[in-house]
Amino acid sequence: MAAITQLQDFLKPPDEAKVVLEATLVTSSESNQDVQNRRVLAVVSHKDDWDLTEEGSLFVCKFRPGPSGQLPPALEVQRVFPIYGEFSIVISQMRRGTFDPQRTTPSNSILDQRAVITLSINPAEGLASDGHPPTFFTHDVEGLKTLVAECKRMKEVSEVDVNTTINIASSTTHFSWLKPYFAKRTTIATLTTTPQDLRQIHRPLLERLSAACAGIMGDDHEDAQMIRDDWVRLNARNMSRKGRRKLTLRVGTFNVNGKMPSQDLSAWIQGNATPVQQHQVEVDAPSLPPVKNVSPFSIRDLVKNPFDLIPRKLSTEDEPKKEEKEEVPLRVDPSDPDDPDMLVLGFQELDLSTEALIYSTSTVREDAWSLSIFAALGEKAVKYEKLASKQLVGMLIVILVKKSLKDCFGDIKISAAGAGLLGVMGNKGGTAIRLSFTPPASTGDEKASVHSLGKTTFTFVNAHLAAFDEMADKRNSDFQDLSKRLTFENTIPPPSSPSNADGTDDPLSNDFTAVNVGSLSVFETDALFWMLDLNYRVDIPDANMRRLLRDDEWDNRPKFESLLRFDQLKKAMQGKKAFENFTEAPITHLPTYRFSPGLMMDKLGYDLKRKPAWTDRILYMHGSACRVDQLSYTSHPQIVMSDHRPVAADFSVDVDLYNVDELQSNVRKLFHDVDHLDGESTHERGGLKIDDTYVDFEKVSYEIPVERKIKVRNTSKSPCAFRFVPIQLESSIHPEWLSIHPKMGILLPGEVMEVLLRAYVDNKVASILNLQPNDLSGTLILHTVLGKDHFISVSGEYQYTCFANKLSRLTRLRGPIRSMDSPNDLLPETNAINAPREIMRLVNWMMSYTLKTDELFIIPGSQETVTAIRECLDTGDEFPYEPNTSDPKIPLAFASTLLLFLDSLGDPIIPSVLHPQCLEMTNRDEAFELLDALPPSSINVWISVTAFLHFICQASKNEDQAERIATTIAPVLLRDDPNSPVPPISPNGKRKFLLYFIT
Repeated sequence: MAAITQLQDFLKPPDEAKVVLEATLVTSSESNQDVQNRRVLAVVSHKDDWDLTEEGSLFVCKFRPGPSGQLPPALEVQRVFPIYGEFSIVISQMRRGTFDPQRTTPSNSILDQRAVITLSINPAEGLASDGHPPTFFTHDVEGLKTLVAECKRMKEVSEVDVNTTINIASSTTHFSWLKPYFAKRTTIATLTTTPQDLRQIHRPLLERLSAACAGIMGDDHEDAQMIRDDWVRLNARNMSRKGRRKLTLRVGTFNVNGKMPSQDLSAWIQGNATPVQQHQVEVDAPSLPPVKNVSPFSIRDLVKNPFDLIPRKLSTEDEPKKEEKEEVPLRVDPSDPDDPDMLVLGFQELDLSTEALIYSTSTVREDAWSLSIFAALGEKAVKYEKLASKQLVGMLIVILVKKSLKDCFGDIKISAAGAGLLGVMGNKGGTAIRLSFTPPASTGDEKASVHSLGKTTFTFVNAHLAAFDEMADKRNSDFQDLSKRLTFENTIPPPSSPSNADGTDDPLSNDFTAVNVGSLSVFETDALFWMLDLNYRVDIPDANMRRLLRDDEWDNRPKFESLLRFDQLKKAMQGKKAFENFTEAPITHLPTYRFSPGLMMDKLGYDLKRKPAWTDRILYMHGSACRVDQLSYTSHPQIVMSDHRPVAADFSVDVDLYNVDELQSNVRKLFHDVDHLDGESTHERGGLKIDDTYVDFEKVSYEIPVERKIKVRNTSKSPCAFRFVPIQLESSIHPEWLSIHPKMGILLPGEVMEVLLRAYVDNKVASILNLQPNDLSGTLILHTVLGKDHFISVSGEYQYTCFANKLSRLTRLRGPIRSMDSPNDLLPETNAINAPREIMRLVNWMMSYTLKTDELFIIPGSQETVTAIRECLDTGDEFPYEPNTSDPKIPLAFASTLLLFLDSLGDPIIPSVLHPQCLEMTNRDEAFELLDALPPSSINVWISVTAFLHFICQASKNEDQAERIATTIAPVLLRDDPNSPVPPISPNGKRKFLLYFIT
């Protein structure tokens, strides 16, 4: 497609491209590439038929490549130059090979020696004191003549006074038609007052950069701007922060099934926040109900999984975090710390009448529910007042705030969108409220130092998605639709200070400002909360769901975690079909739908015609401008007026206390520091230097991290950005055993940055490396944005381990795994041994231990001793500990090593598909018959391990020893498969099966 056709396609009527010229941007980059610097210059005319005027602007466009190069490149506007006043184009002739001052040898390229025409653009508003005009070169002499002539004509028809400078950001007359063409460009306003889209924030910056690899350049100009903006935003915020304030809020959701309030709602409205722990990976065996004389408390206190107390190393994805001592944020209302500062409540199915679905303006139901909220607050009602609400037929969102804080809230905006019949009627859809919160300065010193307090933006969405089990795809579609249609008017003011201290116009404000246009998404906020009846169901048979819910042999949390593997919302989140990157606290309450008040209900009160499900949920996202901690997440089954049960969550949000003027000043200063990163003007560019481009990790062993550091120096007089890129587009930036931090960054002139390279092998990585040659040699590519690539060689020698292998492979080893000549140096399958040598060595040592202890598998051994034992298993060396040792910690370490070994196996001893059958066993004979379904190697391991466990249980004087050991080991021997379609069984069921063999 011709450039002029592409350009005309995205121009808005009545704008018209008069002349188009293809040219190349002149830069002094050491790795100048014509393809990357290719530009399209276009004179665009805008005619106003009302007052018969015409204005013109020179557009600078660049080509953005399609995904993986499959689509033709598309044009995008990079800069606009209004044509009026002092606007001019300066033309000169030169040989292309002469413009690079860095070149020391003459070029023999025929192209380089051809005469070319350069044109420099002087904007109407003039250049900054240290600025340079953008310069381009072209071979199209005739096209250049036409472009210059059209620019001259546009300048002649311009009605702007010669002595006037137009600020496009605030102009409502001249050149205001240019705003839509750079609505997404960076401005001081967007960096200081417009929150980033949370969907973008939660994508690592490296993923947002253009695709690039060795020999294939990405869009370096766009990448430079993204890296720059991220760097400026983060550093300016940190520089401007004066402290933090803590705001508390309670969020609730309730599908009222068309009912009017008829019950006390105080349990739901007031609640009683108790902390919930999020993102905590639980590796200990779940606590179980009493067995014989063992109480739940004794098991919880005495039986700890060794995994829990042995320090686990960080995974390769973990990045080092600096320990920062932060002051405890002050409450925004220190006089009343016990009650939430905000109440945000969402209702669904407020009105189910047929006529209401088509047209409704009545506020009767909203008023009734608002009154019930205040009634539920009781004597605390006098503290609160209603700040905002929005109803869309069946959906209502209400926000209450403390009266003492009402003045802190402002910029309230509302939105609503239907997702029901025809996409407009109110049986399904969402309502949303966006508001800003300005924390009060608590002390006199703060009030004196912070004159113009900055705001934090909150957005709350109440939604109701499509019903029925089979409508999961429709629910995903409803979410995506609401995410697009729930928008707010964008009323961000133009920058308060359009000029620099020296009187020159800010190029950001002048060139790229795009304020007071478009709309704001619900995701363009600092914190976003969705409270809703999602209607997502659980994809397991109805009978299994009810059976597991009734099963009181395991605690609710692990039981619900097992069931939520089949939850449609969790699947949608994992598959990135809906609510991607949202956070939901662990669910510890029973499903909230569907209850029946009549005879057609099960023992838990659920309707026999509807499978129970967690339809009512609360999820959230937040950006770096605030920190959100969830304190509680629970349902309220005592409120029984609806077929749903209400759900509530308490949150604590730490918001920044900062000065807006200082933030803008810092942004402006930082932008000046990195002004030339985008390469849009000619400037001196040096490069980066890496002190050591060869890094040797020497021996890399299982779960033992090895760290190296390289120093990157900016030896030039200009700021430089860098990023690591892969060797091939579809490959990873670094091998799976290595992590890099940081993977990108900006260095100011003379600055030095340390890049941490960390080798670490966990179970997942070891399962791969155990099957490959042990040479870990590779190459890392550090790419200087708009500069050259640096190649860093890394090497290491992987130490094979018996951990993280499959049993079928371990039984074919000729000897210790470290003695293999190659990963394929295995015995034939027909000559495989009965069981892995490593297991037998551990069991034999513990069988020979002369001093008996009841703490084996109960108390973990030390990590140092476990590592030494594992090394002996890998190398075949004798254990450095005699079985008659008097140190009681040594046998504990052997038991821990055995557990860790079994847990690292590629497949569990008893596969998950057999777990339901284990539950059906009623005696020892039946349990032994089930072993026939296992592979021979698994049978031998099971018999060897359980025989040893039976031995130590018989030797113990503790009558509960078997139950204690089974509690710890059963979840390992019968490990769950998170991807299995088979519903899980309870930990107690696993324990019962194991007890048939060890008692």
